[in-house]
This record gives sequence, C-alpha cells and structure tokens, in this order.
Amino acid sequence: MASKFRAFQFRMIGTRVAIAVLLTMIALQPAGAQNRRPPAEPYTPAADAKDLKAVLFRWMWGMGMLKGQDERDMVASLEYQGKGTIQVDGQPCTLTRYRASTNYQAFSQRIQYGCTKPNGDAYSSIEVVSGLYAWNEDTPGAQIASSKGKVTPMAAAAQERLIRIWASPQGAPKAALAGTTDTFWLGANPGTRFADGVMKAGQTSLAWVDGKPVVTFAIPNVPGATATATLDAGNYRTQQVTVKQGSPEKPTTTEFTYADYQDWNNPLNKIGVLYAGKLTERRNGTVIRDLTTKETETGNVYVVAPVPASVRSAITVTGKLPSGVFAKAEPPVNKSAATPRMGGHPDLTGSWSYNDWIGDYMSRGGRRCSPWQDKEDCSVQTNQTEDFELYSPSRFGNLGRPIYKPEHWDKVQQLDMWTNKEDPVMTCQPLGVPREGPPRRIYQTANDVTLLYFGGDAGGGYGEYRVIPTDGRKHDPKRALEATYMGYTIGHWEDDTLVLDSISFVDTTWLGRGGFFHSEQMRVVERFTRQGDALLYDVTVEDPEVLTEPWVIPTRTLRLNPNPEAGLVRERGNCEVYELKNISSQIRH
Repeated sequence: MASKFRAFQFRMIGTRVAIAVLLTMIALQPAGAQNRRPPAEPYTPAADAKDLKAVLFRWMWGMGMLKGQDERDMVASLEYQGKGTIQVDGQPCTLTRYRASTNYQAFSQRIQYGCTKPNGDAYSSIEVVSGLYAWNEDTPGAQIASSKGKVTPMAAAAQERLIRIWASPQGAPKAALAGTTDTFWLGANPGTRFADGVMKAGQTSLAWVDGKPVVTFAIPNVPGATATATLDAGNYRTQQVTVKQGSPEKPTTTEFTYADYQDWNNPLNKIGVLYAGKLTERRNGTVIRDLTTKETETGNVYVVAPVPASVRSAITVTGKLPSGVFAKAEPPVNKSAATPRMGGHPDLTGSWSYNDWIGDYMSRGGRRCSPWQDKEDCSVQTNQTEDFELYSPSRFGNLGRPIYKPEHWDKVQQLDMWTNKEDPVMTCQPLGVPREGPPRRIYQTANDVTLLYFGGDAGGGYGEYRVIPTDGRKHDPKRALEATYMGYTIGHWEDDTLVLDSISFVDTTWLGRGGFFHSEQMRVVERFTRQGDALLYDVTVEDPEVLTEPWVIPTRTLRLNPNPEAGLVRERGNCEVYELKNISSQIRH
C-alpha cells in the first residue's frame, strides 16, 4: 500500500505542473479549439488486408513503435545491453560486457564489448559506424574535442555495420518503409506514405510464404545489399532477416534471427516498445554473435557518434547519406504577404504560433492500444503518458542534437533517465533560453523588443518575458557579472534580420528535454527574419565548456495568428514543488 501511495503522490507532482501549463495553453488557443475532438487514427488496415501497407503498419504496430494519437514511429534511438558470445579470431569469445548504442536517424551505432577467449585471454573493442564512416576506438569518443585515445579507420567494415543496424528488430521495418518512397522519412506512420492494395512500392515488396509475410527491401547506403524479413503472422514481429550482398553466384549471406519479444526497459521506465530477448547473427552459416538481452532503453536517449578528423581524412566515401525528412505537416503560411515595417526595419509585432511536431497537447496518450496491450496498460499515466517522453522535439531529434564532449555523453543519458528528479522544470525553475523556444508574442518599438513566452519545449514552462534593447549597444561587462535564467541580451539589426545576443546564464537550466545541460559559459544567438506572415527563427548555441561545436538548431517557421483573441493572457495556474525523494518511476515528462 505504501508503494502505491508513493506512486500516486509522484503522479500528482507532474499532474499539477502540467495543469499549470495547460491552463496557459488553453488561454492561448483560438476560439473553438477547446472543444476540438482528438483526431481520428490516421490509418486502419482492413481486418483481412494482406497488402504491403497493411503489413508494414502491423509490423511497426506490433513492435510498439507507433506512438501518440497520430501513431508515428517515434523510436529514434536504442541503448542495448546483452550477454552471450561474439566471434573473435574465428572463435566464440564469452562476453563480460556488451553495450550497443544506436541512432537510427543518424545511421550510427557504437558497440562496446569485452570478452574472454577460449584460452582465457581478455579481449575488448569499440566498433563504430556513423553514416558512411567506420572505425574502432580504444575509448568512447577518442579524438573528439580534447579526448585522448586511439582510433583505427575501418572502411571495409562500414557496410557490415550498417547492415547490422538496418537488419535489427526495429531497424528492419524502418528500412523497409524507407524503401517505399524516394524520401527517407523520419517518424512516418507507414499507413500514410503510399497507396492501398499494392504488393510493391519503390524498392520494397511483399510476399506471403507458408502463411507468413515476407518483406524484401534494400539496405540503406549499402549498394547491392538486399534484405528479406520474415515476420510472425500472428504478432507481426521480426523473426528473421536474411541479407545477401555481392555477386549473385556467390553472395555473402548474413542471417539474423530474433525471439522472445518484450519490453526490456528497466522496471522504472517501461514504455511499451518491444525488443528481442534473443538475437543470433550468422555469416555464411557461422555464428558471429549470439546475444541474450539484459536491458534496453528505448526512450529516445542521447546517442551521438561524431566522426574523428583522422577518420574523415583516411577514408574516401563515394556515396551520399540521405537527408532524413521529418514526417510532419506544417500549416501553410503566406510569405508573400506585405511585410510591415517600423523605422526602416521589419515590424515583428504580433502573436506568433509554431509547430514543433509534438502533436496536440491533450491527444498524445490517446492512441489505440497495441495488439498485445491491455487497455489499462496502454492508457496508464504516471506524471504524464508513457508515450509523451518520446515526443519531445529535442529527444526525438527534429531540433537536432547538441554534440557534447565524450566525457559528458553518459551524464546526459543519466540526467535524462532521471528527468523527474533532475530536470529543473520539475522544481518550478524557468525554462530559460533557448529551451523556451520562440516567443509567442512580440511587441516592437524603435529601440527595443518585448518577447512573451507561454510555455515551450513540448508544453513545459510557466511564462516568461524579455525586454531587449535593439539600438546596437554592446554588452556591459559589469552587468554581465549577474547570471540569470534568460540571460543578458542585447540586440541589433543585420539588414532585415533582428539578432539577439545573450550571455550570462545560470547553469541550472537545460537546453532541452533529454538531460541537455549547459555551463555558465553558454552563449545564445537568436535571429528573427520576417517574410510576410512568416517569421523565421534561427538559434545557435555556443558552450565551449561542454560542447564540441556550436549547436545550430534547424530553422523554425512561426506563423502570424490573425485571431484577435490570440495572445490574450488569462490567469494561470501556479507551479508547486512537492517532495522529490518519493519518486518511484523514471517515466519522463
């Protein structure tokens, strides 16, 4: 009973915080929006449908990859730990540790393992692939920024490692869907990409063999490599993937078999994404890896694999990595409308809205239950819905990811895994810049701008404002000694672009959900460019203390809201801090 009480108490922490934010968002919605019904599911296959679209949908659905009311593939990364054997020098080496970190959006994977050979000798390696580059390293992130260590270019291993990504339980359906169109969609619902009734679309085709669906597709960025995935006809989970590469007469054949699917996340963070508990990889009949899953983390954890300069100079790549496009529907905006001006500069005054592709605030937990889920299990809420932690723009990657120095990679993951304890938003601290995102309301005069915020970063935040001079003054060294949440900001115009330069931040805020911390050395430059009824918002974050390079956030397009009710601020709920020591879940808000 006590544990149930603690869980309920924790749920109330996030619930009251969420209510405070929700009241603000409701106040900002256009008239009638409050009565809006949740959107219908984007695609439902007929009960007897056996076409390609139906199979791809059921494949991702059966693996727990489709999340939120819009049922998109929200699995962007994977942390995996296993045990078993791996082939070294032609013999099985018994694993003492095995960790695979995969980023499906960046075509990257880092596998760290140690094992004991049959003669008792210890062996260890770190194998990395990132796009078209492959290398080994003796320490994670060797030769990145100030990191020491040795890297060994492994150009010949790139294709083998890419195959391992795209023939994996979650990678295979992603690759199969990617092959149906010319665009590599990120986060797409397979029911929205091509026509009904077809058995082949693009490079992906379907056949039924012995009552089982068999999907054939190309391995992305591995010329001549074709995969054939056999699915369980009942649950539509990946059973076997066979990849053939090379000459038709004597191809290299790699066979992956998978079994024992379940949510292998740690008990504090079960989010209903399934992974295989047993994985076996054979090359031309020889067992290369025989793994049993110990634990996974499928909550869009921080996984990066920057390519060392020495590897780039040593390897000549001949292909081109496809640019992933986020499968989102941006509302139309009129950039050709007349741009109002004030004193020679564009007038930014107005109420602005934007879409960070996080879905409707109230519908993220309203999806259908996966075939294997009990209705009570899939609709359970802790501090928010379990699907919600996959939807943050920073976690999913559609705002890009800051590249931290290697010594901080595990820290970012750890902070994210304990977001409910570590995230400053949980103790009612302001989001700060740049986490607030673009302002919702701007007032401009000849010499300054006032920016109003009403919650950013997928619904967090409690409302802030900034009044910033735009007369071209410099930072005052004395004032720069005082650190604040929103920073010390000055502005100037570069032609028709307003540039805001901010320094002197407290180091207790985050750049975004996901444990993206920063130091007090952070500098943020924001650029606003108005084009008719559109406002282009660009942000660059510099923090040489913890980042290897500036983080350039992709341009966001804000839309002028002509509704006279938009931007009117009503009374908001308050934020309350509760006792945090009783936190009993890692379900991240």
